[in-house]
Amino acid sequence: MSRPGGRARRTARSLGGVAAAVLAGSLVLTACTVTFGDPDDATTSPGGTSAATGGTSSGGEAGTTTIEDIERGEPMRWDVSRPITAESVGLGESQAVVQVPDGAAQVELTLPDGTWSTTAEELTIQPRRGYVSTVNVFRTLSGGQAVHDQLVADAEVLGFPRSQVDRWLDELPASLDASRAGGTRERTGINGSNGDVVTSVQISHEPGPGGDESIRLWYAISPVTPD
Repeated sequence: MSRPGGRARRTARSLGGVAAAVLAGSLVLTACTVTFGDPDDATTSPGGTSAATGGTSSGGEAGTTTIEDIERGEPMRWDVSRPITAESVGLGESQAVVQVPDGAAQVELTLPDGTWSTTAEELTIQPRRGYVSTVNVFRTLSGGQAVHDQLVADAEVLGFPRSQVDRWLDELPASLDASRAGGTRERTGINGSNGDVVTSVQISHEPGPGGDESIRLWYAISPVTPD
C-alpha cells in the first residue's frame, strides 16, 4: 500500500515533465519563421524591383505609365534603356494602337544618354516575346526648315547622324519642284542609336510645290530587350 505522500511526489514529477515539454515546444516555434503560400509568388522584374504577383502597382513597372494611363491623358514616361515587360504596361500579344486624347500625347523616353521629349499625334506600341519591342511615334510639322531644326534637336539623344539630317534639307528643294507634283510620295529614312537603344525616323511628304507644308515624321524607338 503506497503512502499518500509518495503519490503526491509522483504527480508533481509528471506535471513538471508536461510543463517542460510545452515550454520546449513553444521555444522551438518562437525560433523559426513560418511562411504560408507558394514561394514562387515572389518575382523580380527586369529592372530589379521585387514584387509579389497578384499585388497592385501604381503606374506600371517601376513607375512606367501604362497604356491606359496614356489614354486618360497622362504623359508617357518610359525608360527604354532597360527591358519593359508587355504586361507591366498593359500591352498584349499584338500591336496596340493607343487612343491619343485630343490628338496629342506627351512622350518622354529615357535613353542611356538622356531623355527624348516630343508630342505624339499617333502612337503605336509593338510587343515581342513578352516585352515592348518598338514604340512608334507619329507627328506632323510644317515647313522643311522646321523639320530640319526638330531633327537636329532630336539627333543628340536619338543618335541621328547630323550629316544625314543636313543632306535631307539640301535635297528637299528638288523634291518640291513643280514637275514632281502628283508623283510618288517622297520618303527618307534616317537610322540612329543611343547605347543599345535602336532608333530611326521616316520623313515623308507629297512631292511638288507645297509638299513641305505637311511633313510626316515616324519615329521608331526600340527599347533594350533580353537576348
